[in-house]
Amino acid sequence: MQTPLAARQLFKSWLGKPVLKGIDLDLHAGSVTVLFGANGAGKSTLIGLLAGDQRPDRGVVKVAGHDLATAADAGRAALVHVAQSPPLAPFLSTLEHADAMIGWRGLPADDTRALVQRHAAALGLDRALERPTRVLSGGMRQKAALCLGLAARSEVLLLDEPHAGLDIPSALALRTLLRARRDEGGAILIASHLAEAALAIADRVLVLSGGRLALDLDTHDLAALDHDARAFEERILAAMDTGDAVGSATL
Repeated sequence: MQTPLAARQLFKSWLGKPVLKGIDLDLHAGSVTVLFGANGAGKSTLIGLLAGDQRPDRGVVKVAGHDLATAADAGRAALVHVAQSPPLAPFLSTLEHADAMIGWRGLPADDTRALVQRHAAALGLDRALERPTRVLSGGMRQKAALCLGLAARSEVLLLDEPHAGLDIPSALALRTLLRARRDEGGAILIASHLAEAALAIADRVLVLSGGRLALDLDTHDLAALDHDARAFEERILAAMDTGDAVGSATL
């Protein structure tokens, strides 16, 4: 079975300073991976490389078998990247964004609009679907971007701090929506700072530190923690402090 996303030996520097030092990463269908790291550890940079928004100094990213360096359009068509500050068109409503997405991605119109409306109802955005996104609060814009990203039903879904600006009911609803997308076969990668949310949904947890993957917890490791948030946080913090690399993560 083809791996939805495969990255090999990703290196990236900014202003001469190494940020990523040889990251290997596979994402498989039907899995949720949560990525932790201190501020400035390179989480957003890594997601930007995986999404094709940035180019690595060295290394290869393949999405649905397509090399983002040589077949970027085909690769990016198989993924959705919801950034921490989503670049929504300010004068378009969420529904108008959905229509644009339907045309660009060639999605089934009625089904996709219905999904956007269903997700909006779950996240508390349904009454604002026809408002221009420029009048929405930051949290509401985040909900709009999440509704669109989930409705695209792409093979790969990359989320950078998706809980930012969400109230508690919306965060819980998002958890349910992400589980449903995982169960449909989506490969999901989430950059987060929220330990409790990770324990509730993650099939695998990674920690990025010192430009490398310093911790890799699989489903069995997480089960052994038995939902002990404090023990989980201690493992994450220890990995952030040491930066001892595990080298690769095949998910």
